[in-house]
Amino acid sequence: MSSPLLQTWLRLSDGRQHALTGSCSIGRHPTNTLPLASKEASRRHATIQAQGEAEFWIVDLGSANGTFVNGRRISQSVRLRNGDVIRIADVELEFVTEILSAMHPASKAVMASTMIRIDQAECWLMVADIEGSTRLAQSMAPEEYPRLTGTWFKECRQIIDDCGGQMSKYLGDGFFCYWKGGGDSHIRVRQAVAKLRGAQDASTLPFRVVLHHGPTVLGSVPTMSELNLHGPEVNFVFRMEKIAGKLEQRMLFSSKAVEKMQAESEVVSIGEHAVEGYSGPHSFFIPAPPSTL
Repeated sequence: MSSPLLQTWLRLSDGRQHALTGSCSIGRHPTNTLPLASKEASRRHATIQAQGEAEFWIVDLGSANGTFVNGRRISQSVRLRNGDVIRIADVELEFVTEILSAMHPASKAVMASTMIRIDQAECWLMVADIEGSTRLAQSMAPEEYPRLTGTWFKECRQIIDDCGGQMSKYLGDGFFCYWKGGGDSHIRVRQAVAKLRGAQDASTLPFRVVLHHGPTVLGSVPTMSELNLHGPEVNFVFRMEKIAGKLEQRMLFSSKAVEKMQAESEVVSIGEHAVEGYSGPHSFFIPAPPSTL
């Protein structure tokens, strides 16, 4: 019996298909993966992020006219499902996932994509999320919150990109990104932390950032440009985000991250805390307050 294979694309209104084999930027500027001719679309309007196996999430990038999925304006990242209709300005795109049999003419390329490549590396792991997103959404005008969150996603992604990081997943009201360790990675991560601290001070949206460092399993398939990260250290950084929320801290570092950043003199301890699913208490740190001298 042949096993099912997946093929995913965007169907344009004129019937053309745009294959999704990785992340896809959409907007009026010609350098986008999928450029749109509409004058109502923003230059960098939205992005579709490939995550996991055959999983795609769409994020608005603070566009003036918004991004709509099945008629609803999105205010955070949304997972796309087969048949979803995306509207950007006056352009409609249908998200399509088709199950192919092994005998389908297109199956050879798709079959090759099932051969997962595994690598292991020391990585910097970062999670960021908007604080109290539900409460904020309820307190703002319907058009204001999506524009603010979209702008936040766009600005944060620009910081991560500029500092050599890689976006891995959008998480509703947040994101997960990483840097491969070694070389001058600690310098690039320090730059990202500094820029995100500045963004925290300037942003209308309060948000948290947590940073960890550890061995990580990275998996990819030949036809996808994104890596998927796995392992206990990945789970650990997500647990850290929960601890940061309980401690009401906007930026939290693990002891390993502080060591690798060589930032011992620039942080203060916030004590030892239990991490669900991990043995022993763990030490965490926050940025030291600015000097008054």
